[in-house]
Order: sequence, then structure tokens, then C-alpha cells
Amino acid sequence: MAHITISADEATMRLDRMLRNRFAGLSQGAIEKHLRQGKIRVNGKRIKAAHRLATGEEVSVPHEFAEITPRPKSAPPPAPEVVAMLRQAVIYENNDFLALNKPSGLAVQGGAETHQHIDGALSTAFVGGADFRLVHRLDRDTSGVLLVAKTTASARRLAQGFAGRGHKKTYLALVLGKPPETHGIITAPLIKSGGRGHEKMVVDAEAGKPAETAYTCLENFEGKVSLMLLEPRTGRTHQLRAHSLSIGCPILGDGKYGGRAAFPHQAVKRLCLHAVRLDIVGAPPLVAALPSDFCEVMQGFGFDSRAVMAMIKAGDA
Repeated sequence: MAHITISADEATMRLDRMLRNRFAGLSQGAIEKHLRQGKIRVNGKRIKAAHRLATGEEVSVPHEFAEITPRPKSAPPPAPEVVAMLRQAVIYENNDFLALNKPSGLAVQGGAETHQHIDGALSTAFVGGADFRLVHRLDRDTSGVLLVAKTTASARRLAQGFAGRGHKKTYLALVLGKPPETHGIITAPLIKSGGRGHEKMVVDAEAGKPAETAYTCLENFEGKVSLMLLEPRTGRTHQLRAHSLSIGCPILGDGKYGGRAAFPHQAVKRLCLHAVRLDIVGAPPLVAALPSDFCEVMQGFGFDSRAVMAMIKAGDA
């Protein structure tokens, strides 16, 4: 086997992403297969694809990886509109990180069919951006607060806060129907289901991974649509979307989980999920203003976006 020592630049990166970066052309399927067979290890131990790497860790991989991998293709430059969007999206900055108000529809990281994304535009959008590191992720269609670390050391500290529940994330969501209680905690284990291109997270009490979300129903419109605050206490893929569905309240604009019923009004043209506030140690509350399209949907159901944002900024929610 060949051995890779993780550099400081790769610290906090997912194992599977590091491998795809090192061996362009290596598929996610091949990575998963080798992990199941124990042919990829970290510090001699079996590991999961989502493992966050640390500086100095040793990753063992089969020798044939380097032989079967084609030469990397050059990525297209970031579009000028994406660069301009990122510069306008800064809501807070200090020596350690930037906080962006990510727009809906813009991917955080690239993929096989995704060439325009935040990660690929940082070096162009900001002075010193080549050294910036993503600390966490938001789904492409989710808007709101996104942290970008300026150094490897700050990336590590911030990532530890997410892993250890040291940061409090608050999302605003418009959902179909009305939750069973005004306040509650959803503790529904989640597991990925479905074939490639059709993957969804589903509740599975036996095989699912623990997942917990606290919620508060702020208002309800005629029993049809509710305005909710969601606080994820774990970080599973699509957790808020799957958990909302599990209590009979899919998020508006979420066709993947809610189907056609998730579009009860012509103004609903996006996923109505917004990372509205992030509280971290050593910084003021990071609050992301509501996008105009989100406000339009709120107003369509009689919700006062200004009053809600004032409450969130004051910490009264």
C-alpha cells in the first residue's frame, strides 16, 4: 500500500474529498468500495468516508490508485457574477473568518456536474482567498450564514465547535401544515436510501444514525403553513428536511421530500429554508438577512418578516 501524510492544508477535509483531490478521476463508488474492504485506512484503522482529517494523520491507499487515475482537468474560472455575489454576501469579518449570507441556488463545493461554487471562487473574490477554508456546508438550495476560515488553524478551531456542539445554528423555515406541538425535539435516526441520483435520508429506528432537531412554531396560517425555527443538534445530511417531513411538515419548495404538495403557492420557487443565525464563541451573533424571495413567500401567507427578524436579532426567539 501507498501512504499519504495529511498536510495542514488538508486538515478538517473529509477523507473522500481529499482522495478525489489527490487522485482526480477516482469515483466516490470506488472510494466506498475500498473503504468497505479495508483497503483504505487512516492510521491503520478502518474509517468512514466522512471522517474529518487532521494534520499528520497517515492515510493508506492501494498502489493502483496513482496508476489508474487520469491527469486532472483544469477547473473553469469562477464566473464574474459569482465573485461579485460573494463579495456582496459578507456579513461579518475578523482575522479568523468570514461570515457570508449564502444565496439559494449556489453550491458550496464542486462536483461532477457543478463547476460554479463558493469554494472555487474564494481565491478570486478575496485577498488571501487561496488560503481560505470552508468550515461547514449548506445545501445548494439553502440560504444563510456560512463560515469561511482564513487560516488552517482557525478552520480547525471552528470545525471543532461544530463537531462538539459549541456553536448554535438556527434556521428559519416555512413548512406545510402545523407541527404537533408549539415546541418540540425531533429524535429520529436517519439513514441514506435510494439509488444514485435519487438518494434521500429516511427515518430508520434500527439502522439510522442518531439525529436531533429542536423546533419552535412561531406562527401558523390557517392550519396550512407554519413559520418555524429549527435548531439542528446533530449534523446529518438533509437532517432538517427529513426531520420536518417526519412530523408531517415538509419544507415549502422541497420537492425531493415534500413532492408537489410542497408548492402550495405560486410564490414558492425555492427551498424555504434559511440559516438565519449562528452563535459562536468569541464573536457577535451572526445574523443573515432574509432574501427577497423568502420574504415574498412569508408575506404571501401573512407573516411579518421584519418583526420576525427583529426578534431573531434580539435573541428572543
